[in-house]
Formats: sequence, structure tokens, C-alpha cells
Amino acid sequence: MQGRITLGKMQNPVRGILHGTAAILAILGTGFLLTRVSSIPGRIAVVVYGIGLLALYSTSSLYHSIPWREDWRKRMQRLDHAMIFVLIAGTFTPIAAIALDGWIRGASLGVVWSIALFGVGHHLFFKNQRFHLSIGMMVTLGWLMAPLMIPIAARTGGALVGLIAAGGVVYTVGMVIVVTQRPKLWPRIFSSHELFHVFVVTASALHFAAIARYVAPLATTPVT
Repeated sequence: MQGRITLGKMQNPVRGILHGTAAILAILGTGFLLTRVSSIPGRIAVVVYGIGLLALYSTSSLYHSIPWREDWRKRMQRLDHAMIFVLIAGTFTPIAAIALDGWIRGASLGVVWSIALFGVGHHLFFKNQRFHLSIGMMVTLGWLMAPLMIPIAARTGGALVGLIAAGGVVYTVGMVIVVTQRPKLWPRIFSSHELFHVFVVTASALHFAAIARYVAPLATTPVT
């Protein structure tokens, strides 16, 4: 069986270029969001979100592009997987910090970041990882937002909830693709794993649109 096509020394060029481009867009997008937010708590939440996007996409691009030595490849793989938890919690941060208030805001942020940090620690400090446990934790963390849709919709309307849910569905389908490794498509250039990365970027775009259009404008004054 022939190996995968490379671009010079660049391994997995589709994954590397796709996520490298997403990392650049994450920086530009964060700058754009900061122009739409005037409150200090809102700006902090947006920066956390931007860091989550940049951390995932820059790490993923480097991991999939560089021909790492085996020991470093394993380290970068663990870091790449850990950054998924950072992205999920980072995406949740501006939505909860801006669209929620009171004890629900604090409690939801505490729960989400606690699980995310546990997931990060699991990948960074435990070499013998259980793949399906990690996937289950990621999906669970992502859908923890579901019970909060009612208070969020009450403040922002149903369009925001629809975009968040659509992004969640796309992320989940992407997880199914990476677990099943189907469809195979063109294994040397664009396999199921590349398709998974396309789904991740698409879901991120949907969530960015939700935050930019419906969440950020709420942070023009200090949240209560």
C-alpha cells in the first residue's frame, strides 16, 4: 500500500494547511470580536475564546505538518488532543460569561473548565490513554451546554441557540467520523481524518458566527 502524499517535508498537507489557515483566522476573528465588545469581563471572555481557537489550530497544524521524531510525535499528539478540551471550554466561556448571569454563570464555567482541565491533564500526564474515554469526555463536555439553552434563549433569542446546536451537531458528526474512520474517501490525500478536520473547522465557524452576531453585542455594557 502506498504512503500518504506529502508536500515537500510537510506531512498531511491538507490537515496542516487547513488548520494553519484556521489559526490565522482565529487571530483575526478575535480582533474583530474585541471591536464589538466594550465591557472588561466581555473582553476577557473573548480573549479566552481566541486563545482556545489559536491553541487548537496552531497545535494541530504543527502536529500534522512536521515530520516529528517518534518520541516528539507522541508528545505532540497528546498536546493536540488536549487542546480539544481547551477549545470546547474556551468556546463556552464568552457564551456563559456574557449571555448568563448570577450563580448559573459561575457554576457552569466552573464545571466546564474543571472537566476541561481534567481532560488536558489526562492527555498530557498519562501516557496510556483510553481513546474512547477521551472521545466520550469531549462529546459530554460539548453537550453540557444543552440544559443552559433555555436561559440563554430567553436573553438572546432562538437564533443563537440554533447556531450553537448546529455547531454541536457538526462537531459530534466529526467525532463519529474519526472514531469509525469512515468514509475512507481518498486515503493518500483526503481520508476520513481530513474530513473530520473539515467538520471541526465548520463547527468552529458556526460557533464564531453565533458569538459574533448574538453574544458579543450583549457585552457593550458590564454584565451583572
